[in-house]
Amino acid sequence: MTHGDRVPGGRGVGVPVLGGDGVSAELLRDVVERTRLVGDQHRVFDQDTSLVQKVHRILPDVLSALLDLGFPHRLSGGERYFDELDLANVSLTLHLPSPRYLAMRRWPDVLRAVVADDPVRYEVEVVAECGSADPGHRCDFGLPGPVKSLVTASDEGPRAFRLRRDVGGCGRTGEAPSRLQTVFAELAGVEFYFLPEALRSDLAFLAETSLADCELATRYLVRRATEEGWQARRSFGLLLSSPYSLEHYWPEVLLDEVWTAFDPHLVNSLSRWGVLAPGEVSPGQVLNSAFFRVAEDWVTLVEDRGLPARLSLLTRRRALTAGAPSVDQPQAASVS
Repeated sequence: MTHGDRVPGGRGVGVPVLGGDGVSAELLRDVVERTRLVGDQHRVFDQDTSLVQKVHRILPDVLSALLDLGFPHRLSGGERYFDELDLANVSLTLHLPSPRYLAMRRWPDVLRAVVADDPVRYEVEVVAECGSADPGHRCDFGLPGPVKSLVTASDEGPRAFRLRRDVGGCGRTGEAPSRLQTVFAELAGVEFYFLPEALRSDLAFLAETSLADCELATRYLVRRATEEGWQARRSFGLLLSSPYSLEHYWPEVLLDEVWTAFDPHLVNSLSRWGVLAPGEVSPGQVLNSAFFRVAEDWVTLVEDRGLPARLSLLTRRRALTAGAPSVDQPQAASVS
């Protein structure tokens, strides 16, 4: 999708543009209207103007146009401050080359490997940093209960460990039953949107706005699948991607006594962003090996004195020889 293309909920193209980026004025109005669907009580205005361009790649003329249209901000000491999620959503909608958007272009790789049944291995290096910047803080790392079962204990402590996952090469690709795909189709018009924590479980917000992040979409699908008679559950863990994996939610449905992973919201979103060709991956595709499940709800992978530690999830991907083993469950590696 280019800057001037129609977006979900938008009014089309053929309107004046701003600057050399070709960002349509009407698209910017749609961006601000969508932003206003989230109340100011959910915002944290801590991003100054320098971060708008440096991190989110929003150029001054685009920011000026957004402000003229009523984009949320606060003034303090003569400086404008913005909410990080608002800026992330602008950058995503306009396809600006922010680090987050550039990373998203690699997310389809693991989905393609599943569909093609190509054997590849992902190895995630989980490395924790102290959860406090206080110079007097002494780190004391620990693993939450759900994470302990994923790694092999070591005398060297829980600060760093590796998680391995073999993807593809199992001969078990497939799609959801048609009756379940009918439930998935209900999300076809829902647009991905970074949401504040208070809205990530608010199904009424999804119904009113057709916006959802991965957690809210998962909650919706689990509820609807359950209403239609399926056994369904939420899953939290990692979406495997190189160079960095990321924390993620997706729904799972019990099929033939096996918990089976799907992610129609992710597939629809990647297609909408233009990083996955339409029809390249079906919204009903079984995606078991694309994820590394940790728990039903969010849990930090490493704690520092009971608080979430800052993490790096550097991930290496390498092709495996044909016929290499690929499993439905994650492979654990030692803590180091």
